[in-house]
Amino acid sequence: MNENNLNVVYQQYFSKKEADQIFEELEREIEYFPPEMTTVFVFNKRYPVPRKVSAYGDKNLTYTFSGNTLPTKPLIPILVRILKEANKFLKDGSFNYILINRYKDGQDKIRSHRDNETDMDPNSSIVTF
Repeated sequence: MNENNLNVVYQQYFSKKEADQIFEELEREIEYFPPEMTTVFVFNKRYPVPRKVSAYGDKNLTYTFSGNTLPTKPLIPILVRILKEANKFLKDGSFNYILINRYKDGQDKIRSHRDNETDMDPNSSIVTF
């Protein structure tokens, strides 16, 4: 798909077996922020979100959304592996940050919205696993 400067590529990075192993390791290793650090600000009111959130990446990076600024935790080996795989497909630069949103099940979700964070480069690539 290529629409309005949006280039979407579907790529299988890992086999089903590898993906299952990675998921199990992530479940054991990821440290999430406390819920009060990840609320959203909508119409002058704070709301909890139905997900756990964590951020890993290069030192001194932060992610700001809805009035929250999340520091990065140091990359752990499983996330380094994922970044290396994702970086194989970049033509320029490399990924150095991972935002993790962990939803409990298919019932937990955030309604349709648009991220309008000013500290994000609108031309940067995004990979979703």
